[in-house]
Amino acid sequence: MISILQRPSVRGRLPVRTLRRRAQRLLEMLGRVDADLVIVLTDDPEIRALNRDYRGKDEPTDVLSFAQDEGESMPLPPGVAPQLGDVVISLDTAARQVDDGALPRLWRPLGVESPPPWYLMDEVTFLMVHGVLHLLGHDHMDEADAAQMYAEEARLLPRLLRRRAARSA
Repeated sequence: MISILQRPSVRGRLPVRTLRRRAQRLLEMLGRVDADLVIVLTDDPEIRALNRDYRGKDEPTDVLSFAQDEGESMPLPPGVAPQLGDVVISLDTAARQVDDGALPRLWRPLGVESPPPWYLMDEVTFLMVHGVLHLLGHDHMDEADAAQMYAEEARLLPRLLRRRAARSA
């Protein structure tokens, strides 16, 4: 089950139905269709507080992930879906990042040689992918881990955005 929570300060800034469909497709592509995922759409003040409290960084960020299966895990009772965790996205930061366009490392997977058109929904989709990959244990703390995580982003994102490169793959 996918739950999308919108804080009042960001309500109506994004088509939630589209995000839910993309989240469902992402879980399908990752073989986690039965998992529970929470996506929280918020603003810079809230994500700044979370970033300060949980990461010791007193500044807003674009996305934070809070995995549910860290540490020792208990077997789930029959019929209970696995809990992936929460992905918290700041729509304020995402909106600012739209002006920068898609990251250059994503151009080739998106089938372009220069910055493609980039919209708030594209940026939020990218941040969702990035956050979910963190929930699944991916990281980018060293070069090898980053290369693996970025390869997964490059595989998944074009299919979610339904860009031309994904259709020909």
